[in-house]
Amino acid sequence: MTTWLDILRAEAARTSQGACARRLNVDRTTINKILKGCYMASTKHIETKVVQLLDNTPWLKALRAEVARTSQARTAERLRISEATVSQVLSGSYKANTQRIERRVRGELMGEVVECRVLYDISLRVCQDVQERQRGAGSNPMYQQCFSACRGLGRWEAQGVCPNFCNQTSGPAQAGAAKESTS
Repeated sequence: MTTWLDILRAEAARTSQGACARRLNVDRTTINKILKGCYMASTKHIETKVVQLLDNTPWLKALRAEVARTSQARTAERLRISEATVSQVLSGSYKANTQRIERRVRGELMGEVVECRVLYDISLRVCQDVQERQRGAGSNPMYQQCFSACRGLGRWEAQGVCPNFCNQTSGPAQAGAAKESTS
């Protein structure tokens, strides 16, 4: 698995430490100290910027391409997120976990499909939409079934948490462990 530090090292080797510092809006000596392993302050803000600005993962490429093709406003509307969120993700200033945005981009812009226990084959963005609904939101019985199926509740308890379930604090692989630890 590629870490933020690997991404920073690769970008510094490809361009220069000065170019990385300018893109990340930090001092060149900060980049130098981080790469040498002697930076003493917290690197959390730099980690976030490195991943968002320098990481060329397919979903970020797809997001950038869609914004270039249309606009931030249209892209945000299509992904059902705010224009400010799109702007912050692209500029590297988005403070929260980008997993939710990534799933929306992979589902809506890249056409990724997952298998749902209730809705069968659906877009990953639709899967994310369904997961974000609150219990009892609306009177549609299918959404009630989805709520339970995602979380491994009721008649889906024997099957456990859906492998695609992804709440705000854990990814798909950790969702089952999160449910077990709360039981």
